[in-house]
Amino acid sequence: MNVQGRDCTLTVAKDGELIPLPYSEETVRQTSKGYSLPGCIGERNRELTVVTEKIIEGCFITRLEYLNVLPLFLLFFNCNEKFDLYADRIFEKVIYKNVLPKSFELRGENHEAFKLRLDVKNSSSSFVDSWSVNTPSLEWEQRRTYFFDGHCVIADLKTLPLIYRFELNGSFTEKTNYKIKLYFPLSEEHYPVNDKIEKLSIVIDHNDGISLDLYDLEPVTDLCDINCSDTVLCFQTFNITGIVVLNIRNSKENIQIVL
Repeated sequence: MNVQGRDCTLTVAKDGELIPLPYSEETVRQTSKGYSLPGCIGERNRELTVVTEKIIEGCFITRLEYLNVLPLFLLFFNCNEKFDLYADRIFEKVIYKNVLPKSFELRGENHEAFKLRLDVKNSSSSFVDSWSVNTPSLEWEQRRTYFFDGHCVIADLKTLPLIYRFELNGSFTEKTNYKIKLYFPLSEEHYPVNDKIEKLSIVIDHNDGISLDLYDLEPVTDLCDINCSDTVLCFQTFNITGIVVLNIRNSKENIQIVL
């Protein structure tokens, strides 16, 4: 993010590792919770706010690339483990300590960069601190961004003609839940039915061997039409009742993260 000609930075820190992010937006803040006491009738006393607690909340949006896809999915895998966020906003440098992942949304639009939104929440030991004087510069180095190819989605061993958009959501509450919404044009070649999909695979990057496998997708809604003049566009939402697997298979790594 660029502010007044200078680059802001946002960095995830966990287990001694620093992961600078190519983020486009962030709203992480410390907010106050409490209640208000009204002013006395007939007096000039202003309304008084009693602060009972301060919590850290908000989100950030980043693109996917080789150096951040694994650390980000490890945050989801270890959703009960705390991490820190280093934010350099030019006018201030703050550290949000001991936060937890609350939810995420991975979105892909055909021929566009993958976008990941991560919402964070407070933990019992969260607090805000300033950067120490010996904190190094945490600049993000530009790498190759991953782009979604809507022709590289496979459902039960059959390549779908086109998924022009998808939204994969996960929430980390008392019970972890995942769901996905698929957007596609109807055609004679592919007319989805309201049946369970046993395995859905989404290629993130061919060159680096990165993909997502989603198991046991159960339709939540019927097909919904989207008004369009030349074709029939629709979307359908599925609950993911099985596992979500991130695969990284190349000459350097052979990793599976099972959520």
